[in-house]
Amino acid sequence: MLSSRVVLCLIVVIAVRSTSASVGDRSPYYRACVEKCSTANCTEGGVNFHSSYGAQAQPLYLQLTKWSCHDECCYDCMWKTVEAFSNRNWAIPQFHGKWPFTRILGIQEPASVVFSIFNFIAHCMMLKQFRREVRKTSPMYWLWHAYAMVCLNCWFWSSVFHTRDTPFTEMMDYFSAFSTVLFSFYAMVVRLLNGQSRIMIVILSFLCAGFFVHHVTYLALVNFDYGYNMQANIIVGIANAMGWFIWCFYYRKSQPYVWRCALFVLLVGVCMIFELMDFPPFLWVIDAHSLWHLATAGLPFIFYRFLIDDCKFLRNEFVNNKEKLRPHID
Repeated sequence: MLSSRVVLCLIVVIAVRSTSASVGDRSPYYRACVEKCSTANCTEGGVNFHSSYGAQAQPLYLQLTKWSCHDECCYDCMWKTVEAFSNRNWAIPQFHGKWPFTRILGIQEPASVVFSIFNFIAHCMMLKQFRREVRKTSPMYWLWHAYAMVCLNCWFWSSVFHTRDTPFTEMMDYFSAFSTVLFSFYAMVVRLLNGQSRIMIVILSFLCAGFFVHHVTYLALVNFDYGYNMQANIIVGIANAMGWFIWCFYYRKSQPYVWRCALFVLLVGVCMIFELMDFPPFLWVIDAHSLWHLATAGLPFIFYRFLIDDCKFLRNEFVNNKEKLRPHID
């Protein structure tokens, strides 16, 4: 099934978050500033501070969020470069593929972190409601639990990544995002099969698990290829969205509640507008990407409502079929 980080929205996120060099970090002013700062304040390797500066001068929250001496130099020089560009009436530059953000308590992108947490909370709230209203014996009950866990893991790593962008947190954010897209596709196909072919479900399970393992190991151990990652998300995401739209259209009369699923898929696409809008952060905190996270925070309330109605429908269908078969068995 879909989640608030799937289909085309997620795809665009992956495309635009490439960490290749940008105008700001390529500028001679920035590079000279970082070199001068690192030479004056950092030990070899740029991790620790010179004893003359003293690591104790760095606040505890920056130490906890692992801001090294070199990171501090990059952050300070980023703002000096922004000021230099502004004084010349030049456009605000990006640095390493990102806009300059004011960090708060060591958090690099505060708005994106807060709004990612909003999404995490929304999934938690609706999962609790799902558990209250849907019986454990209902078809698809445990599959949607697994789906919720995948989504929660995804938003957890989104929060971590936007708190501190490191190679490890970036990989975990990308991998967890793709796991949501792929699991959404897997759940969609399982729902379409509706328990008609267990062999097909087993084959699908192995194929999806194998593809995910291949995807992760290739990116982590061979080549962290942004283009390949984007293509994988595009293919799976579009197949997922199209599958749900076709299913919703086909069952719109017999299962009227499917409009919620169709609306969810549509709104996910609408939210993509925020990713297409690229502008310097408002108050150096809120940018288009963070607004996308904010926009998706309400979508789980629509989607889980659909899941609840669908599980109830499947249970009633299962019970009715048993009742029909009972006279023949007796």
